[in-house]
Amino acid sequence: MKCADCVRLINQVDRELSHEEGRQLQDHIAGCEHCQSMLLQEVDEVDADLSKPWPIVSASDHFTEKVMAEILQVEELQQGPIRRKKWSGSRLWQRAGITAAVLLLALTVGVVSSPTLAHYVTSIFSESFIVEMQRGGDLGFSQKVNQKVTDQGITMLVDEILVDPLKMYVSIRFFTEQNQELEASIEFENKDNRIFLSDQNGKYIRTEVQHSYGFETLYLPENIPNDLILNLKVNRLDLHNEAYTKDEKKVNPTYGSWHLKVPVSLEKSKSATQTIPIHKTYTSPQGFILEADRLVLTPMESKLILSSKMNEQELARMESRVQAGVKVYNSLYPDKVTAQELWDFFGTNATVMWEIVDEKGKVVMDTNGADGEFYGPIEPNKKLTYRTVYIEKAEPSDLLLTFTPADLNKQPLTFTNEGNTFVLKSFRIAPEPNPAHGTSGYVGIVEAEFTYHQDSYEYRGIDAIGLGIVKMEKEDRSTEKDRPHAITITIRDFPKGRENQPVTITASQLVKRYENVDWSFDMVSPAR
Repeated sequence: MKCADCVRLINQVDRELSHEEGRQLQDHIAGCEHCQSMLLQEVDEVDADLSKPWPIVSASDHFTEKVMAEILQVEELQQGPIRRKKWSGSRLWQRAGITAAVLLLALTVGVVSSPTLAHYVTSIFSESFIVEMQRGGDLGFSQKVNQKVTDQGITMLVDEILVDPLKMYVSIRFFTEQNQELEASIEFENKDNRIFLSDQNGKYIRTEVQHSYGFETLYLPENIPNDLILNLKVNRLDLHNEAYTKDEKKVNPTYGSWHLKVPVSLEKSKSATQTIPIHKTYTSPQGFILEADRLVLTPMESKLILSSKMNEQELARMESRVQAGVKVYNSLYPDKVTAQELWDFFGTNATVMWEIVDEKGKVVMDTNGADGEFYGPIEPNKKLTYRTVYIEKAEPSDLLLTFTPADLNKQPLTFTNEGNTFVLKSFRIAPEPNPAHGTSGYVGIVEAEFTYHQDSYEYRGIDAIGLGIVKMEKEDRSTEKDRPHAITITIRDFPKGRENQPVTITASQLVKRYENVDWSFDMVSPAR
């Protein structure tokens, strides 16, 4: 496509482009700085008219009825000859058309910063299967960077960044001298590579970095400045070669110097972000201290800043569980474990399941995310209610079930652990459906009953010492928790003849779920 063709298609806002025209237009703009500049200048003029915050718009009482009536009229007209209205090609009408389209989207989603046409054409985040990335890309909150550096015949390109006050997604790509994209990865955890933020004076800003969904993700701290510098120092990248085998890739480490400093602005995304202060604390009957600090609604996502920790009594109980876990583990396995290692693994925080409902009782946000419309600033003086569903915490387990399998068919055995009761009732050996090479080809199956303590949820890390993996299949215990539940304990790679020798089953974790947590509170969105 030539530049003249690109200009012609951009000017034709009165019709929908075909799929092929859209693809050609996108490809041309992505590689043509002249057309990029021309398009951005056009959109900047539109953005200048839409840069002010837009109020929340509520539909009138009969809005739906009026729209549906007009739709029916259109459908009736379409039954006759199709007539296309010929719009004037004047520049004034084109700008009005673009402005109207952008304004309509801004009012629909209720954000205070307008998107730009350039992002609809070229944003890589709009193509993501991650909802928050799609939303940020579609609304124009990604920033075109297009900074590159070349070494060893390889170009590192940072083409786009998506940022809001909570996190930053960075797209990093690599190309050959022939402009062919390379399959490469960067490990920022090693000593060769670094990615970090600083302010404009070079002061380091601490962030958590994670590679996810093909992007580098930086989780931003509270009260971060508007103007940042993204620092990239890459001295090693791993090139992937798929030519070796069908299932394996060979990694070729390549060393060089690819360093960039990329300016990033949070001004636009901060203007479209609302923070509702909470500052509430609660201590559960089990000794977990929950602290709700604030609710942050950004253009891309919503996040409740909620933390948990143990009080002194629960810490003391947890210490006793750690010591018991160390004793059991070290008596069964040759590789020893320390109490500190268990503390590091289990930690002192808990998993809190919660939900936020609106005035009508609709859940707009919970631990797993927000409703599709619950982003960005919401109506002023809107009442929301937080409710705790349950608190869940994994702790070290000292479960030990030692028995001779064949004897279970003569007499059941009963074991108790942490208020839970196991009754092992029978045993049999059966062929394994898909045995792995080098295994016995059989499994040992224990039929049992399990009566739960009200706070116990499940055991994890179940192991039969010296045998195969243990799988415990249990009934759904969502109802009638106080009655015995049938469970099937399957021990893989269980050789015939082994049933006459003692077997020990253990578990490394016991997950407890506390549902008798009565903590809720109201919050109100601030008036503008």
